[in-house]
Amino acid sequence: MRALCLQSNTPKDLALIDAPAPEPKPNEIRLKVEAVGICGSDVSAALGKPNFDFVKRPRILGHEFSATIDALGENVTGWKVGDPVCAIAIHSCHTCDNCRAGNTQICEERQILGFHMSGAMADFVCVHERYVMPLRYNLNFIEGALVEALAVASRCVLKMCEIKPGHDVIVSGCGIIGLLCALLARAAGGNVTVTGAEWDEEVRLQKARDLGFQTRVVSDENPLSAQLPAPVDRFIEASGAPQALAAASDSVKWGGLIGIIATYGFNVDWTATNIVRREQKIHPCMAAAWDDFEAAMKHLRDGVIPVDDLIETFALDDAIAAFEASFDKSTPKAIMIP
Repeated sequence: MRALCLQSNTPKDLALIDAPAPEPKPNEIRLKVEAVGICGSDVSAALGKPNFDFVKRPRILGHEFSATIDALGENVTGWKVGDPVCAIAIHSCHTCDNCRAGNTQICEERQILGFHMSGAMADFVCVHERYVMPLRYNLNFIEGALVEALAVASRCVLKMCEIKPGHDVIVSGCGIIGLLCALLARAAGGNVTVTGAEWDEEVRLQKARDLGFQTRVVSDENPLSAQLPAPVDRFIEASGAPQALAAASDSVKWGGLIGIIATYGFNVDWTATNIVRREQKIHPCMAAAWDDFEAAMKHLRDGVIPVDDLIETFALDDAIAAFEASFDKSTPKAIMIP
């Protein structure tokens, strides 16, 4: 089968290889991949960023995908070949306190599809049956490939940041997670502004404007706090830029909340005393659990997300071109179709 492999720690060392199709072990399901997205974390791993140095190479990437069931391993019940599905990206122990509370995404023993094990940027992938879930509401496979990313955004916006009607919201970062957060925050009644850097102006900030959002270009010379008429209720940091998180407190109301959905390649140097004195809350968000995936499919069913305006499709044979478009930020979201 074809598979997109991250071959070494050298930045951009990607290759489309011929790999043996996996055979499902007991309790596993082999999935025929129908659509698979390139996540910002895939980009970070491919660029060799230090916050993804845990990924052992070579590794077949891919954790945002939809599929049809191709084969059932021994002991698998309740599924049949041809069922349309998606899959939970984070595999957990199911016995620790966090897992028992439903927070499987912060299991200390977690393993991530496409990072700790072979992923879905391939014709086929095998996944344990407990992480496979039905693709509901007659969603198509392109929509299914957005479920994982949308689940992450939904968890951040609705659970962690608890955005309510009338909240003034800044979404820092205009990649796909930032845009999804902005769309969900607006649907929740927030007054949303999306920010980016100068190099985002032509493509990603323009996409935000096309979606109806106000935008602001932020730089060291023109910080966000100096551009706002007043501090905001909620600040969602989705850019992964340490300087954006470091400056977030200055743009947030006293008693407001900073949600963090990005990870960072370097430590963030911020003035913790200001946050304490202003009693600003900080709420990080790591990935998503089962109920967030269910919520994401409902958002798609309800038309909250204009999928066609957000994605660009590539053939799996053009995987390297899809990654290059993701590296240079010339596409909001690349989705590959095997």
